[in-house]
Amino acid sequence: MKKLVHEVHRRSLWQVLGIYLVLGWVVLQVVDVLAQNMGLPEWVFPFAIVLLVIGLPVVLATAFVQVGVGSNALSGDAPADSPPQTADGLLTWRNAIGGGVAAFALWGVVAAGWMLFGPGTGLRSAEASDLRSIAALPFSTVHTDEESLAFVAGIHDDLLTQLSKIDSLKVISRTSVMQYEGTTKTIPEIAAELGVATILEGGVQKAGDRVRVNVQLIDAETDEHLWAETYDQQLTAANVFAIQSDLAKKIAFALQATLTPEVKQRIEAQPTENLDAYDYYTRGRYLLEGARTGNRQGLEAAAELFRQSIAADSGYAPAWASLADVYTRQWNWMYVSPAEAEASGTQAVERALALDPDLAEAHLVLGQLLLSQGKYEKAERATLRALELNPGSGYAHGQYGLLLQLLGRIDESVVEGRRAVELDPLSITNRHRLADRLFFSRDYQGSIAETEKVIELEPTDWYAWYNLGWCYSMTGRDQKAEDAFLKAREFNPDDPTVELGLAYAYARNGRRESALDLIEGVDEDSYDVSLVYYELGDEDEAFARLESVLVADPGQLARLKTDPSGDALRRDSRFAEILGKLNLD
Repeated sequence: MKKLVHEVHRRSLWQVLGIYLVLGWVVLQVVDVLAQNMGLPEWVFPFAIVLLVIGLPVVLATAFVQVGVGSNALSGDAPADSPPQTADGLLTWRNAIGGGVAAFALWGVVAAGWMLFGPGTGLRSAEASDLRSIAALPFSTVHTDEESLAFVAGIHDDLLTQLSKIDSLKVISRTSVMQYEGTTKTIPEIAAELGVATILEGGVQKAGDRVRVNVQLIDAETDEHLWAETYDQQLTAANVFAIQSDLAKKIAFALQATLTPEVKQRIEAQPTENLDAYDYYTRGRYLLEGARTGNRQGLEAAAELFRQSIAADSGYAPAWASLADVYTRQWNWMYVSPAEAEASGTQAVERALALDPDLAEAHLVLGQLLLSQGKYEKAERATLRALELNPGSGYAHGQYGLLLQLLGRIDESVVEGRRAVELDPLSITNRHRLADRLFFSRDYQGSIAETEKVIELEPTDWYAWYNLGWCYSMTGRDQKAEDAFLKAREFNPDDPTVELGLAYAYARNGRRESALDLIEGVDEDSYDVSLVYYELGDEDEAFARLESVLVADPGQLARLKTDPSGDALRRDSRFAEILGKLNLD
């Protein structure tokens, strides 16, 4: 035995072992990359390890024999005139490299066979081959009271927010996945409609001082479970946040998504220890989601819940950011004055950022406030910071698309609009925004196509018909434009915006008195009033109205530089003066 060990050392077989292990490690890295990109099953990578382990003794034995460590060498009976053998040189390298190459080649044969003849034969799409796209379906619960529903929706929404912070994941936004609440569609059907490779489903039950969360991650193509987890813990704010962060990290690991230390730290953050503050906040978000279409009572009720959350914990940054969000929406729907919304919204969002400088939601709201004030460069910096912190937010991409449109960077705005739809394909709001971006890029047919998709989803959506009216106007189909605006008014009879669109169509159709009757019924000046007057040939009145809007609400005129409906205005010599006052020249 001692003689054998001596021979192993003398003939440097440790060198063979070292070379083989290094090359084996390289082979495994290549296999890992290929397995991910080719959509191969999980057992393929362990199979490569087994092959390399089997190959090791074969390589060592072969090298041992080739260098003369046979029975003759060990017994001292080797012929005197036999050439000297050494483990140094070609044979050592050839055996080590050959063993690694042989293992890799055999693995390649098996992998190719799986792709050609295994389950799911055929090429997946580029996105489907990558499991790092996910839709988290609404969590189920046995309770139907509003407080319980808000709690479950809050956990679901927070998990989506955590996942969307991971840049290497494509995460479908809440608006789209909520369409599948209580659905009877199969997992593969849902995945195909949303354009994802994996589906997360689960349930949340709250009973007394306990909370139970169970989830399953499913490969949509095979309908097989990739991973499952159950949590049963005491109901505290700390435990709720811990469950959310643990879920996000385990999902990222299961999908082999990159999780940087910075993102991991943000995912693990616990913004409050006060369960009451969290409950008020989730109930506020629940109402706010339902008020996205501009429900005044819903917005006011949500604001009050956020104030109660802040009263319970004044250091809860997300509650401050959401309160600021309410103010911006109330401003957009003209429920509060610009001055009131600007003052209250700015105060709330600055408080949120002072508490948490890395809160993406706060940066996004700040960008909206700055945009409404005409501070475009600052608005872009704030919005880009929000996207840096939360790159998977379809809502943020949609907001950035709007900002780029107002800055005249139309092609970029369309790209952002398409990204928002990709992340939230069933969101009517995002499809509206993409249709708007296409309209401003003068791709009227593209805008019409997107708008028709909205009408398929919601035939009574007034804004879709309103947008069709403008598209038809820009393409000279004035009677179809008038019909579309009338349809919009049918579904939204009290909105002055619709009345002004219809007035514009009347003006283009030569119906002067009908157009004047409509705009005289509008209490305040607006950009659209100026368009109607200019179309009627009253250029001086049109620019007088623009000057009034410039004083009362300059943010309303931001679209002036790029709006196709304002082409006639832009040809007027007075346009440059208005543009200069907006800081858009």
